[in-house]
Amino acid sequence: MQEHEPKRLNTYVPNICYRDMLSPRFQGLKIIVSDSAMRELFKLGKDMHDVLEVLESGYDAPRKRKAGTIERWLDKGKKTVNAIIALDYNETMQEECWVLVHFGKFARNKK
Repeated sequence: MQEHEPKRLNTYVPNICYRDMLSPRFQGLKIIVSDSAMRELFKLGKDMHDVLEVLESGYDAPRKRKAGTIERWLDKGKKTVNAIIALDYNETMQEECWVLVHFGKFARNKK
């Protein structure tokens, strides 16, 4: 068995690149969905259109992320939906892409 160098995002973009050949784009790059983010989307009953809506219509999260990572929030009723994408390189497709690493929903604190 080969030893694999762990990826910094704990995702394996080459394994999922063909699943998203017709994936939407954000800032000119394809959005590839990690396995864990796919489970989160299914659990919430959401799809890539919802992800794109959060990324394009939402606002930057108040907390800072490392360079190459974007977290956007979108308020919907009493809940906030958030999406986190990280810049990565897809070796199979030989192009840079965004990897959706998290998609979630939480209740906002009352102020």
